[in-house]
Amino acid sequence: MSAHQGSSLPVNRPVAPSDVLGLAWPIMISMLSRTAMTTADSLFVGQLGTAPMAAVGLAGVLCWMGLSTGMGLLSSVQVTSAQRTGSGRHEVVRRLLWQGVWLALALGVLSALTAPLGALVFPLMGASEEAAPMASSYFALRMLGAPLTFVNVALMGWFQGRGDTRTPMVATVAANILNIAIDPLFIFGWGPVPAMGMPGAAIATVLSVGASMLFLIWRARPLAGPMVKPNAPLLRELWRIGLPVGVQWTLDVASFVAFVTLLARVGEAHLAAHVIAIRIVSISFLPGHAVGEASGVFVGQAIGARQPEQARHAWRAGTRVATVVMVAASAVFVFFPIPLISVFGADEQVLHIGTSLLMVAAGFQVFDAIAMVALGSLRGAGDTRWPMVVCVATAWLIKLPVGVLLAIPMDFGAAGAWMGLTVEIIVLAGLAVWRVRGSKWLTVAAKQKAKQKARAKAA
Repeated sequence: MSAHQGSSLPVNRPVAPSDVLGLAWPIMISMLSRTAMTTADSLFVGQLGTAPMAAVGLAGVLCWMGLSTGMGLLSSVQVTSAQRTGSGRHEVVRRLLWQGVWLALALGVLSALTAPLGALVFPLMGASEEAAPMASSYFALRMLGAPLTFVNVALMGWFQGRGDTRTPMVATVAANILNIAIDPLFIFGWGPVPAMGMPGAAIATVLSVGASMLFLIWRARPLAGPMVKPNAPLLRELWRIGLPVGVQWTLDVASFVAFVTLLARVGEAHLAAHVIAIRIVSISFLPGHAVGEASGVFVGQAIGARQPEQARHAWRAGTRVATVVMVAASAVFVFFPIPLISVFGADEQVLHIGTSLLMVAAGFQVFDAIAMVALGSLRGAGDTRWPMVVCVATAWLIKLPVGVLLAIPMDFGAAGAWMGLTVEIIVLAGLAVWRVRGSKWLTVAAKQKAKQKARAKAA
């Protein structure tokens, strides 16, 4: 695919489910591979005992919180690349790659400075004396690798915005294979390599992400041309579009940290069951999210090409695909919960709790599919502020209060907390669909460009 062949928007016909699926399946594999990295960590660390399993769950959530602002900001690379690809402005698309890299490096350095904070935070999250030091070491190493993670995210977003989802897929799958190969080496030790436990899992993941980044740089250089200096207008545009997403993801993940802290206080078995169930549910969640991302790419290209009806077709097609995928996942959760949870070596109590969590998850899958595609479409159009407000409000005003009420006073434990999550997803899906069925989201990008031109003239 050359620099002028990135657009995958259909010509002279509506976007169909097959188009979305064709763009989404490499993203699905990429996301599943990234999930496999954390799942591999959980599988290997789980062999060390229940406390390490709980520690990797706490560390994973705090890592996601520490990285979420930067990753949300960098989602703007995909949005702007898709819109410029749709409008045929390929020279700007090339420059956007380097602006994304500059922004990623700056954000990565800032995030790396948070590495020592885990030792202070994990005891407050309810980690036991045994789990807290392990979680802190894992968190510190992952955050020190933030510059590699963020550059990797920016590069993947740039390729996907152009309509090339296969190159990021190859990079992610290769990185996952590397991670699985070296995870046991660093965790359990072999030959001259000492056993490092949880820190070894973090080192393996950072090295694998770095390998993915190097591959993407190698593939991008012929397409993007020589390195260019930071460009203030383009960086401001990336910041404007990405900041609401970064704030949304950070506050949403913060609510999830509170959610996990609640489970830690309910009991270590409930937390361990939650960690296992989340790993399993992510297998269905991420394909749905991938369809949302693919829909967002089509929407962005349609906005750039000034074809708003194509944007609506992309949303509808994506909703159909995601719903089918996640209904199939619900069936698997209902009929095969015990084999899925047993893979993680759970004891009888954790197995019982985890089974109930998968039953709850089976109930919210379809609503999750609808919400993810609608939110991905809004983000592709550059409409990022409205989703920020709604997602943060539902997380903090619905998920947590309902989850706390059901988990503790009503004594449903982890299952009650997940019921709160279900209510949040249902409300969010309804609000997101209401927004997409309107027309304001289709004009956000045009209004922002008009404001930029007005400011430029005034200056």
